[in-house]
Amino acid sequence: MRCNVAKIPKFANEQEEAEFWATHDATEFLQDTQPVDMTFTDARPRKTQIAIRFDPNTLRELRAVAQRKGVGYQTLIRMWVMERLTQEHV
Repeated sequence: MRCNVAKIPKFANEQEEAEFWATHDATEFLQDTQPVDMTFTDARPRKTQIAIRFDPNTLRELRAVAQRKGVGYQTLIRMWVMERLTQEHV
């Protein structure tokens, strides 16, 4: 008994392709695909972790300011350091 294998059609545009895949299961077309080798890289630049010591009052103030701005306190510190570095390079 021969299995009827579906072929992936050619699409005129992305809209047509989106409509097709919204109504079809990709597993129906596995025989029509080829394996490929892919390498994924982390697009984000690597960051180095450091430790900074603050007295409790300073840390409390940093957290309060960060909360008012709607960001994490570590993000706020990073933002301030980057702003200052930008000023120093002028």
